[in-house]
Amino acid sequence: MKKMIAVAADKNGKIWKGHFGISPVYLLFDNNGNPVETKTNPFAAGEKGHQHHDDPKLIVNLLSDCGVFIAKRMGDQSKKNLVEKMNVIPFITEKENPSDAVKDYFEFKGK
Repeated sequence: MKKMIAVAADKNGKIWKGHFGISPVYLLFDNNGNPVETKTNPFAAGEKGHQHHDDPKLIVNLLSDCGVFIAKRMGDQSKKNLVEKMNVIPFITEKENPSDAVKDYFEFKGK
């Protein structure tokens, strides 16, 4: 079972306003909502590795311990592939603070 939650974030620690796959960094949280790690995205917007477009497998491999991806935006086809083929739950948020977004995910999951 994948044990962590990945939140797309900018370099200032706020939720990234763009698509999940091109986020500069991912903030990783454990299944209790505690921050664990920050992981740089080699496929981020503006990076030479920006090759992920429409290939969520690259991001899933990068975040292989994560079973939930939280973002402001994510492509519809990517969301579908994450759920149906990769066993990852996409969660879209309007929050600015990553910890608040994780709390919202837990509230949603608990319903």
